[in-house]
Amino acid sequence: MAESTPGSAEFEALRQKSIAAAEATIREASSRPDLHLVQAVQALDDTDKYLNITATRASEWYGLHFPELIQMVQDNVALCKIIAEIGGREGYSAESLQGRGFTEKKIAAIIEARDRSKGGSISEGDLSRVKTLSALAVQLSVIRGGLNDYVESQMKKVAPNIAEVAGATIGARLMAKAGGLDRLAILPASTIQILGAEKALFRSLRTGARPPKHGILFQHQAVHTAPKWQRGKVARTLANKIAIAARVDYYRGSEDPSIKAGLDKRLESIKERYKDPPQRKPESRGPPRREGRPQRPDRRDRHRRR
Repeated sequence: MAESTPGSAEFEALRQKSIAAAEATIREASSRPDLHLVQAVQALDDTDKYLNITATRASEWYGLHFPELIQMVQDNVALCKIIAEIGGREGYSAESLQGRGFTEKKIAAIIEARDRSKGGSISEGDLSRVKTLSALAVQLSVIRGGLNDYVESQMKKVAPNIAEVAGATIGARLMAKAGGLDRLAILPASTIQILGAEKALFRSLRTGARPPKHGILFQHQAVHTAPKWQRGKVARTLANKIAIAARVDYYRGSEDPSIKAGLDKRLESIKERYKDPPQRKPESRGPPRREGRPQRPDRRDRHRRR
């Protein structure tokens, strides 16, 4: 059999087959649903950030014209919807405020604030820009809701056990931080516990400060509602169950109710066993030095004498 050399027909055929195999592998890897889920949850976080910035800017700008309304409506998205649909404070009436979730007492207070408002006048051009910002915030809110629904529905299909143990959004964020379900499935529980707290971890390694007890897992209700002396134990238990759930989701792909049941049982045990805060240990300042005992000279002093 003749050897294939560069430029020959055999070599070119082998090259084309290798390229086709590599392209097929890349195409298959790019079609994994967990990677699309990672992109979706990252888009959800970005949309949250843009929504908060846009809604805050629109409310602060509009507050120059009608500051009393900013104090009465605390929800920025609801406020932006009112601004985009009503506009200037002259348009506020009982008819325009009906059907927006306000009580009759609240509507009367808004109308009274309109008549006694200390805000300045606003030009048509500035009001148009504020309304455009407000409409953008409302649109981002709708997009954010759609992304959140998609993440929750996909997590139940791709990683049902992680979604049951950690929650859909938190589980998707852990997958995004790890780089996919396959990488999350091989991570130890100690690494899962501090995912998202890399800066605090490196700072503790560099300065000797106390290491972090949790990262993304702090968003879980069982962690951030627990007392401070229980949070480390709760986060460690949660990370252990997430590590098991990730392996079951990746290698088996079926839901296992025993994982969530074991988590609930362990959390109840932690709450019962560590319900009281631990006693602080007195700070040790070293053994007391005996009076009259000569102090040992420093090594550097002994070298200087020599």
